[in-house]
Amino acid sequence: MTWQAVARKDFRDAVRSKWLWALSLLFVAVFALPPILLFYLEMGATPQQGQSGTTDMFVFLMKQGTSILIPLIAIVIGYTSITQERESGSLKLLLSLPHSRDDVVFGKVLGRSGVIALPIAVGFAVAFLVLLFTSLSLKLVNLLLFAALTAVLGLVFVGLSVGVSAAASTGQRAMVAAIALFIWFVVLWNSFANQVVNALVKYVGISEAARYQTVLFLKLLNPTQAYKTLVDTVLMDSALQSRIYMFGIFKRKAVAQAFGDSLPIYLSDPFVVAYFLAWLFVPVAVGLRKFSNDDL
Repeated sequence: MTWQAVARKDFRDAVRSKWLWALSLLFVAVFALPPILLFYLEMGATPQQGQSGTTDMFVFLMKQGTSILIPLIAIVIGYTSITQERESGSLKLLLSLPHSRDDVVFGKVLGRSGVIALPIAVGFAVAFLVLLFTSLSLKLVNLLLFAALTAVLGLVFVGLSVGVSAAASTGQRAMVAAIALFIWFVVLWNSFANQVVNALVKYVGISEAARYQTVLFLKLLNPTQAYKTLVDTVLMDSALQSRIYMFGIFKRKAVAQAFGDSLPIYLSDPFVVAYFLAWLFVPVAVGLRKFSNDDL
């Protein structure tokens, strides 16, 4: 028995619980409500010549909401994954079977990833079916890429929260750390990045172009910002334009002039994907190291 067995058991236990089905209904409501509203509005509207749009409108509308909702739910799913079993005593029983601590952590990551991926898939499937009955032209590849990026966002925060759960000695500490991380990523990170760059401008005297590049790099290290700019790349079909779009509307012209026709390689899509995925693997590795050294 290995980490696969831990993952299967963790996922089966979740499937039997009511909260997974409640989560599925929540995602169905979140993803399907905008196209349903559009469908009913169109039924009562008078057709206008030349009226058109694509499903990219749906993606653009959902991007900001999913960047907040998915991390929040993933953290809730993952932060008790190990501490709950540690406090109940079932972790010692689990480790008395042919499971190593590595198996437990990796199995929990995989199992909880399935727990969030399934409701996301259901929500997108329902939204897709509803979108077929609207006037929006279907851009299937963009929809699928948006769904994939949203699922990866969920996996990233599951990995982060399981890493926290592995490192924490109690459920209360895991909860405090999880809440702090959510606030840090969603609320405080951009302000921190701006303050760092302002300090560099004041005390080091970096150039205007270096200022924009540095603040953008710092913001891209935030997984929620990396997710949003990758979605924008899908919509705009341009990494350069999607990075410029991360700045406020009044700064975009100056940023475009500073960047010119190309991006530094460390701001390109492959590097952004690497920053994004690092938040899945690094917290798990750190949490596993702490968990492996703990006296249970």
